[in-house]
Amino acid sequence: MVALGLLACLAHFVLFTGHTTAAPSASTTKACQDIDSALPDRLSWPLELLYITETQEYWSTALRDLRPACVVHPINTSEVATIVQILNNYPDVNFSAKSGGHDPNPGHGSVQDGVLIALRKISGATYDAETNLAYVKPGGEWNDVIGDLEPYNVTVVGGRLGIVGVGGYLLQGGISFLSAQYGLAADSIVGWDTVMPNGSIINVDASTRPDLAVAMKGSGSQFGIVTQFTIEAHPIGEVWGGLRIYDDTQRETLYTALHNFVPNGAEDPKAAIIFTDVLAVGSIPVIIIYYFYDGSAPPTTGALAQFLEIPALVDQTFPRKYTDLLQSNGAPAALLMSRVSFRTFTIPHVPENTSIYAEIHQYWASVVSKYLDNPLHATAQCSIDYQPVPSLIGQHSQDRGGNAIGLSGSDPNRLFLELQCSWASAGDDDTVYNLTREVTEWLETKIPEWNVQAGLGESSYLPYFMNDAMGDQNVTGSYRGYVGLKALQQEVDPQGLFRSRAGGFKY
Repeated sequence: MVALGLLACLAHFVLFTGHTTAAPSASTTKACQDIDSALPDRLSWPLELLYITETQEYWSTALRDLRPACVVHPINTSEVATIVQILNNYPDVNFSAKSGGHDPNPGHGSVQDGVLIALRKISGATYDAETNLAYVKPGGEWNDVIGDLEPYNVTVVGGRLGIVGVGGYLLQGGISFLSAQYGLAADSIVGWDTVMPNGSIINVDASTRPDLAVAMKGSGSQFGIVTQFTIEAHPIGEVWGGLRIYDDTQRETLYTALHNFVPNGAEDPKAAIIFTDVLAVGSIPVIIIYYFYDGSAPPTTGALAQFLEIPALVDQTFPRKYTDLLQSNGAPAALLMSRVSFRTFTIPHVPENTSIYAEIHQYWASVVSKYLDNPLHATAQCSIDYQPVPSLIGQHSQDRGGNAIGLSGSDPNRLFLELQCSWASAGDDDTVYNLTREVTEWLETKIPEWNVQAGLGESSYLPYFMNDAMGDQNVTGSYRGYVGLKALQQEVDPQGLFRSRAGGFKY
């Protein structure tokens, strides 16, 4: 066992030294030293095992290339506040706060030559049965949260794959299997224990700071570092779900079922899907659908039942615990050892146009196949996730006080698209990023046409979904409340600590 441990350490060392040596500034090194003095035993330096472990635990291997000057692991809110207060003394020092490490954008939850605040020791969830509130910490992943709440037969609106990180997911909005019943994940949050840009600690809620309470639902990490979320809990029992895999012969039938499912939220809000169109090795097309039903058996009639009548190559759907479903959904993704990119886009549901998905597939496949067909890229793959957003979700958001994204009860039915690619070589980064950019640029040209077909006029409100966005996308610029939210961010962060020195999406 000792020999194996030494080999593991050596492997980490080789992996670390294979990258460019970091060159932090003198002020960054001094900031790290001050944090180390203020919080003994919380900080690690390059070549130390804890540092190496933390900087390698990212879902996308692209983020493992970034080398912070130091890594600090606070254990409570007070320690996070101390770190932020010290950072305020060094205006040229960059930093980032890391939750689960699932965001694939370099600089989001990672930092080069700056201070990485890793929140893994501030994790898990507790439940208060008298108030029906869950207290959820930002570190770790959804497997931790759902598992902690399971003994109470409750859950919170959260991630659909258990490996997704908690803090970033909640702050960016969070779409869930439970969204048609309760809204986005952020909509069920009623309190945020937050370290503000000046290092003070406040609890944000709708009664004390209604403006911030709305802003915290979908703005990302621009207003502070949240160390605990207070969230409405919802009952959960045995659920039905899992994934099914289909070959290309079922494509048109599946598209028809998807088209019929999108506006179905009000009819059966317990049903949810993720429709994943995949081009894998050699551009082989496969469709994977993640199914969910909040009950021990799926319906035999209606939009979800239409899907279930279609023959599948692989069927892993059955009744199970909610915890088991999320764990099994995330298990394949957890094994992915690749560089990963996301890119988001929002399209209207066009009732009379059932060919929209085939049109998107055809253009998308023509673009990404140029890369995937190369034998040198044999392990690469790209996919589009179609995520139904029925108007009912906007009504839930409005009923719970609204969110930064600006969803409302007057919203049309929409779909959030996530364009995802995975690949092996850092030398291909720009090439792959440009593939999905080309697709969304084309989608932008189609929106006026689709809006007219949907009866929405040439323009409609189609905000980007931050959880699925690439770092160069102007997500907050797509929000209808952008001007007011930008002014609020500048008010609470006058020195620009989060605006100019931390990673993430900005106003």
